[in-house]
Amino acid sequence: MRSALLLFFSAMAAPGQFSFGIAPVGGPLRAKMLSTTWHQGCPVEVSSLRQLRITYRDYQKQTESGDLVVHADVAEELSAIFQDLYQAGFQIEKIKPVEEYDGSDDVSMAANNTSAFNCRDITGQTGKFSNHSWGRAIDINPLTNPYVKGNIVLPPQGREHLDRKRQETGSILADSYIVKRFLRAGWQWGGAWTDRKDYQHFEKPEPARK
Repeated sequence: MRSALLLFFSAMAAPGQFSFGIAPVGGPLRAKMLSTTWHQGCPVEVSSLRQLRITYRDYQKQTESGDLVVHADVAEELSAIFQDLYQAGFQIEKIKPVEEYDGSDDVSMAANNTSAFNCRDITGQTGKFSNHSWGRAIDINPLTNPYVKGNIVLPPQGREHLDRKRQETGSILADSYIVKRFLRAGWQWGGAWTDRKDYQHFEKPEPARK
């Protein structure tokens, strides 16, 4: 079994190419997590989470790097998915841990920020942990791909992106490559849900919780 510490940036590539790294969550990020997104009673320990650093193509088609906090069980799988997305030219505006927004999902979404772990309730279901609380869910370009339930649109600024037949930079549409790639790896897409549409959202619950 490879050490996560050794994995961190073990896959560095030349500039302009995809690279990834995986490491336990530590240092300033861990400290900020303990004051914002993680608390006693969360369903997963910080030791079970990993900091996944990946490169991606931003909205200007430039190669950037960002950090996602995810469950250790899905870290390598996600690195493979994001490598395929990078090679396919899928664009992501920004990737920052939600701790950079003081744990506020609303602020992170409004910034069109892609993030994963956040120990919080399911939107609209108080008292029930979201799969983000396990680090087994990710929201990608949430402003471009909003959450919709009835008249509720989150983030509210996402109303201008409700036409799901219109191809935009960073949009996640039915039958698009990104949806097919996540589904092939056994993930669920919120855009296929019938009680609500969460176009930004992909999740892979623990097998025992399906």
